Amino acid sequence: MTERVRFHFDPGCPWAWQGSKWIREVADQTEIEIDWRLFSLALINDPDADPLSDEHAKSTVALRSLVLARRAAGNEGVGRAYQAMGSLTFERDVRLSLEAVQAALEVAGLGHSMVDEAMEDASTMEDVHAEHLSAVEQVGCFGVPTIVLESGKGIFGPVMAHAPEGREAVELWGRVRWLIERDEFFELKRERDRKPG
Repeated sequence: MTERVRFHFDPGCPWAWQGSKWIREVADQTEIEIDWRLFSLALINDPDADPLSDEHAKSTVALRSLVLARRAAGNEGVGRAYQAMGSLTFERDVRLSLEAVQAALEVAGLGHSMVDEAMEDASTMEDVHAEHLSAVEQVGCFGVPTIVLESGKGIFGPVMAHAPEGREAVELWGRVRWLIERDEFFELKRERDRKPG
């Protein structure tokens, strides 16, 4: 039976990118479907500011463009666009700029003009706000990656420097999923001694 798993991400976060590579690997080998959900680290880090109106703020152009990707091509379109953005910025070390988002959307088959449309349409900012606040209020999301099961239980993480592949990816999923379902479980953590990638 297929399980729908929500994966909250900020397209500018390298840790969320590694998490997304892992959850895609899990989806390829198991019966889970990924529901891609937007989250803004800028809003969490400075709730009094309004970074979503500033095209130079990190992730702003990407997040607002992903709103239009969802409107045009649904959840699958968000997944394609995020994969193209992440491949460009984290695998090829290109800064997540307006031009990089345009290039990624072109690769994803969504067209580069979506970026200008997203930045001119104030409703894209409102949609990012709404999706972000929903994650904060309903799941207690405070960072990314955050995974939420169909049961409504969620957890921040896993935070990995390198996404496991193959059988290791599925084994990790089994362990993470088990922990998410435990009401009494809150946190495992150690100091990060390397960057993701």
